[in-house]
Amino acid sequence: MREIIIQTAVYMLAMFLGYGLKRAGIFGPEDKRTLTNIILYVTLPAALVSGFTGVQVDLWFLAAFLFGVAVNGTMLLAGVFAGRKKEPEMKAVYTINCQGFNMGNIAIPFLQNFFPAGIPYLCMFDVADSCFTLGGTYSVACIQLGRANGSRLKGVAAGLLKSVPFDVYMIMTILSLAGISLPAEAGQLADFLGRGNGCMAMLLVGISLELKVNGRELRDVARIIITRYMVGAAAAAVMYFLIPAPLAMRQVLTVAMFAGVPNIALIYTSRLGVDTTVASALNPISTMMAIPVMAAFVMLVS
Repeated sequence: MREIIIQTAVYMLAMFLGYGLKRAGIFGPEDKRTLTNIILYVTLPAALVSGFTGVQVDLWFLAAFLFGVAVNGTMLLAGVFAGRKKEPEMKAVYTINCQGFNMGNIAIPFLQNFFPAGIPYLCMFDVADSCFTLGGTYSVACIQLGRANGSRLKGVAAGLLKSVPFDVYMIMTILSLAGISLPAEAGQLADFLGRGNGCMAMLLVGISLELKVNGRELRDVARIIITRYMVGAAAAAVMYFLIPAPLAMRQVLTVAMFAGVPNIALIYTSRLGVDTTVASALNPISTMMAIPVMAAFVMLVS
């Protein structure tokens, strides 16, 4: 328990450090883009490679992917239901922000400290999650706004292939299925670079932290978070108690159900051309909640 508390405190302090450095003028808007690129193209891919090292892919990897499809599909429907009485623009905001998990910046770097053997299963879950968050859910939101929106399957596929983390998932899975291992030197380099992912991710969250909402918008934020947690809690119970998967898989996916809203949700909300106030406040609030909540569940399943 002491280790979990320390890791939680470290992550929270890193996040507030990023916020403090921004307030002090040391970090600016251009630095957020730089940190994002470092995470997407260096530290996160390295952490994924390190997590896959020595892993033998089996049918449970497919099960993790299918579980991801089922959970994300349920969250998408829950978001549509939660926002059903709202005006069209807010319906679209609910749809995009009720679905998806912050795997790259929260779940993976945090959980690799406690369940390193479960990270490959989490990566396969994230592949399914990406199919929704990187374009699928956006298409549903466009339909809610009554926009002509033809098939986006090709666009979603192109977006996934351009995603470096997604490409790493695919390459490492194929290598594992083929029984091919990376050279020891490559594994050491990936491990070294991947260790910085958690720090970079939390600094980025701190730099992005902004809270400017009124009472009505705060109620929408609360409703979205409650919807996410309700679906997450149900999915966590199913994974941990009903699916006879390896313990590492059940542990890591159970805890990951409480990861925050994915950062990409704010980007897609902005792309819709709607008011992003709720989405802008939701991301940091859900992130600040995610770390202690996930830490509590780490203690429960350990």
